[in-house]
Amino acid sequence: MNDEPMPVSQRFEYKYLLSESQAELVRGFAWSHLVPDTHADPRRGNDYPVYSLYLDSRDLRLYRSSATGEMNRFKLRARWYDDHPDTPVFFEVKARRNDVVMKHRGAVRKASVERAVHGFCVVPEDQCEADGCDAGAAERFIELCAKLLARPMVIIRYEREAYVAPEGRPLRLTMDRRISCLRTNAACPTCDGPGWIEFGGEQVVLEVKFSDTFPAWAGDMVRGLNLVRTSMAKYVKAVDTLSSWGIGFA
Repeated sequence: MNDEPMPVSQRFEYKYLLSESQAELVRGFAWSHLVPDTHADPRRGNDYPVYSLYLDSRDLRLYRSSATGEMNRFKLRARWYDDHPDTPVFFEVKARRNDVVMKHRGAVRKASVERAVHGFCVVPEDQCEADGCDAGAAERFIELCAKLLARPMVIIRYEREAYVAPEGRPLRLTMDRRISCLRTNAACPTCDGPGWIEFGGEQVVLEVKFSDTFPAWAGDMVRGLNLVRTSMAKYVKAVDTLSSWGIGFA
């Protein structure tokens, strides 16, 4: 595709599918080399919820670019972590060029999301400050939405267990469980309501995210557990799952 954004941060993402017994062993590696993410909740076993609203054109152009494995592609998603009205929603443009992943991320007030997404307009008063966000990201997100006439399609939710490098290096390990999806036309960030369909099954989705070289200890972990790198595009899996249930996207 020709509309992907210029890179702000870039990294590699290696994905694997695990059983719970393998996930327990991966956790041991993580505790030996990493520390829990700052959002981790010890009361939940260091998990925290993630909600992602994916936007796409009427003909599902972004879905098709990912499903067919186009080398240069991007996704449009809005992400949040709870229903609290004062926490932000993050407008994200996640692009892939070959194996390199680049992401723009801007923080927007929850009360502004519905109007911004359906009106293709974001103003300074809509935005807020948050770590890991870059100037102009929210505007770029809305520009791409307008260019594609993108609209809300699917919300995906899951529980994430995450670990990061203690010295602040760009290294991150995540394990996602209980993945489910909901067809929606609304941009309002909500976590409740009927119609959710689970599609992750018993498997745990492991991702190792790094900016330079794959860590030696992670290589030992992958070889020791006989893990096989795979593709696991949650948006593609969600659309396929909903379609198999007879839920349309017209």
